[in-house]
Amino acid sequence: MTLQLERPVTTTEMQRFKAIDEAFPDLHAEMIDGEVCIETVVTSAHGQMVMSIGAQMPAQWCVMTEVNTVYEGWHGATYLRPDLSVADPSYRGTNHEEFPADEVILVGEVVSKSNPENDTRRKVTKYAQAGIPYYLVVDPTKGQCLLYSLPSEGRYRSKVESKFGDPVSVGAPLDTEIDTSALYTY
Repeated sequence: MTLQLERPVTTTEMQRFKAIDEAFPDLHAEMIDGEVCIETVVTSAHGQMVMSIGAQMPAQWCVMTEVNTVYEGWHGATYLRPDLSVADPSYRGTNHEEFPADEVILVGEVVSKSNPENDTRRKVTKYAQAGIPYYLVVDPTKGQCLLYSLPSEGRYRSKVESKFGDPVSVGAPLDTEIDTSALYTY
């Protein structure tokens, strides 16, 4: 895999987003279809669940948190920072400001209380459009995980639901099983 460092189309929306993002560096900001979404508080519980999932990824893979993810097909109007991203091992130790979505194998989001539809609805479409093979939604409000896979024509063709405590199987090339017994509701 090779990292493409070309930047997405510079748009008015992207310029506005970058200005807001730079003005408030301690907040978690993303942009979906030109709408800036800011999470004001990332709770300890949220972070613990992200770390629990990330720690279970096979050691050889490049596991990243809140990496700036871009995709040319989003036309510069969407800029996502998944809670967790997994990429090819060749990216371990790299430090890129923006990471192309087509180089990501799995993204994971822990659903926020303040705006759950971003993670459970809007991002499902965006990650499928980008062709990311796996999208894991960890939903502490419902005590379940959703694993989306098989992206095609802007949507995922498969969705597997698992209750917290049940394992989540991720296929090739990761070929791993995620233990969800440490996850909890809030």
